Amino acid sequence: MKVKREQVQILSIDSDSDVGVCRRKAVALAGKMGFDEVKTGEIAILMSELGTNVLKHGGGRGRICISELTDENNRRAIEIFCCDTGKGIPDFDQAISDGFTDKSSLGIGLGSIRRFSDIFESVSTRDSNSPLAEFSSLFNHCLRCVKWVPELNWRSSNRKLIVGAASVCKPGETLNGDSYVIAHPGPDRTLAAVIDGLGHGKEAHLASTLLKEQVLLKSELPLSDLMNYLHQSARGTRGAVIGLTFIDTHRSILQFAGIGNIEGFVLTKEGKKSLISFGGILGHHIRSPRMFEYPFSKGDVVCLYSDGLTTRWNPDDIDWTEHPQQIAEKLLTHYSRLNDDTTVLVISNLG
Repeated sequence: MKVKREQVQILSIDSDSDVGVCRRKAVALAGKMGFDEVKTGEIAILMSELGTNVLKHGGGRGRICISELTDENNRRAIEIFCCDTGKGIPDFDQAISDGFTDKSSLGIGLGSIRRFSDIFESVSTRDSNSPLAEFSSLFNHCLRCVKWVPELNWRSSNRKLIVGAASVCKPGETLNGDSYVIAHPGPDRTLAAVIDGLGHGKEAHLASTLLKEQVLLKSELPLSDLMNYLHQSARGTRGAVIGLTFIDTHRSILQFAGIGNIEGFVLTKEGKKSLISFGGILGHHIRSPRMFEYPFSKGDVVCLYSDGLTTRWNPDDIDWTEHPQQIAEKLLTHYSRLNDDTTVLVISNLG
């Protein structure tokens, strides 16, 4: 199935009253699509920020395209393109950081749009696959926002999985620069992450805690989209590395995407398979995220850990049939470094 756009509305922005019209149109469409009151309010804010940005920074003239998007996986979203007659944004990553501005403003507008969007990017109006091609000659600079329709909230856990985790800060520190998070966006779906803020202490703790919160807020996103979102969210922090794991027990698969030196592996009946991460630092520089998929059936185990765990241990020496919490605590107790924070996460599949 190809990407499909329906209920496409193209609106002009030339004055403050036009911003209000665009906001009301977006809110009305969001309500029809099934967004709740909170998410609809976020859409209203990001639409106001987009429109105001056109008038203040985008040459005072622009055009908004609002539509209902259905992707190849049959996920639905509200999609907003905002084009203007300005000079564009030379450094998009810098511009979406709170506090950056080249005008007499607080510089939080694009940062707000980023937080309230699941996808936020600068795009070319010359893309023939977009609904913007018809007026590409008028507007060369364009921003694209996508916000997915949330699925029904699942308040329980994945009963086919047992999770164990242990984390400790560097000896002498009071704040842990590592963190871990487990979320269950559905009865058969689990998202787990190990996060390591750069260095240790307060600044590392702030970076990892912020990313933990964002993982919880955006747990329904595909791993590649989530990784890009986290990279944007970490702007202005010290930065962090992360290992993201998504488990679908209905399909018996595990997906992994990693940035930086979070280590991990999957143990199956066929043996040990290392999880592949790519270099980079969230919030500073990363390669395009890649997601790897592995079989994950009854009896299989996945283990993730930060670089606070030494290399002086052998997975073959561990009894992986023990409870994951016992395994995590033993690894932390016997193999933690004395000069860093350490986190271990172990998940077993009961089938």
